[in-house]
Parts: sequence; C-alpha cells; structure tokens
Amino acid sequence: MMTKKRPAMSTFLAMVLMVLFTMVVGGFVGSWMIDTAKTQTENAVNNSDAGCVYASINVRNIYYNASGTERIKFTIENTGTRTLTIDKIRVLGNNAQSILFESVYKVYPGDEIPVIEQIDSLAIPSISSIRVIPSECPTKAVTILGTEIN
Repeated sequence: MMTKKRPAMSTFLAMVLMVLFTMVVGGFVGSWMIDTAKTQTENAVNNSDAGCVYASINVRNIYYNASGTERIKFTIENTGTRTLTIDKIRVLGNNAQSILFESVYKVYPGDEIPVIEQIDSLAIPSISSIRVIPSECPTKAVTILGTEIN
C-alpha cells in the first residue's frame, strides 16, 4: 500500500507567513528608526545654538554640611561670554537617591553667583556628585564629584 506524501505546509501558506513575518519585523524596525531619528533631531536642535561655543561655567567653593544646617553651598561662575540660565541642579547621593533643584539662576559673563540649597540629610547623607545644567546649552553642564566637596 503506497501512500501519497503531501507537503507539511502548502506553498501558499508559507508565502503568507513569510509576508506577515516580514511586515511585523519591518514595523518594529520602522518604529525604532522613527524614535531614534526623533531623539537625534531633538538633541541636535537643543545643542545647535552657535552661541553655545561661547558658553562656559565653573563651579567652585563647594561645601556640604550634612550634620548641621544640611545645606549645600557653592559658587557658579560664568567664564564664557554668553549669559546663561541655570535652571537645573541635580544632587546625587552615594545611596543612589537624587534631588533636582529647579531654582533659576541667571549668570552673566564674568559674574559669580552664590548658590545655597537645603538638602535632607536623611535622604542624602553623603553626596556622590552635583550636576549644574544651563538651559540654553545643556552640553555645557558641569559635574562635580563628591571627592571635590568640602
């Protein structure tokens, strides 16, 4: 008795499955590429200001008293020739907790501005780093490591 062998899957069904698989993979890749292009474009626009070439800040005289007043103090110095607005200061603790201060400090070229912020020493007993970010030129942000803090 001889039986006729039939293919496990018809050619038509195999073609339909291949087309569906290709469309699903293409959808994922297309979505990823659109998101990546959008992010890259936003970054380019945010950092394309030609005036950022003349922007520069320095942070010095950093002091943190976790036992008494629980204040962090430092001086922001505009060492460039462009006026900058510092609107974000992120303090990261050694325990991975962070605090974002959104006070606004306008720093003109050559000016120095003292900054004093209150920190909850229970949330951040010791500081890992401080990041000072100017809104106009975020690529000119300055990061101070905890080892530089008195």
